[in-house]
Amino acid sequence: MPISTLSAVLFLSLTSGSGLAEGNICKGMEQKACSQSSACRWVKPYKRTDGIKVAGYCRKLPGKSQAAQGKPPASRKG
Repeated sequence: MPISTLSAVLFLSLTSGSGLAEGNICKGMEQKACSQSSACRWVKPYKRTDGIKVAGYCRKLPGKSQAAQGKPPASRKG
């Protein structure tokens, strides 16, 4: 595989994802900044039932719907 193709695939895999698509401002935040944000919360490190350790991370709090934020609802066809 040519390096340019490999680079493009790597770039797309790093820039695509649900966190970016949803505008997740909390993704990748350090614990201190996360704790100070009203839109995020810090998830402590834990061990899964299969024994894998999960590092602590910043998570976006559940938000209100767009209608509750004063934004017009998306148009529906049908």
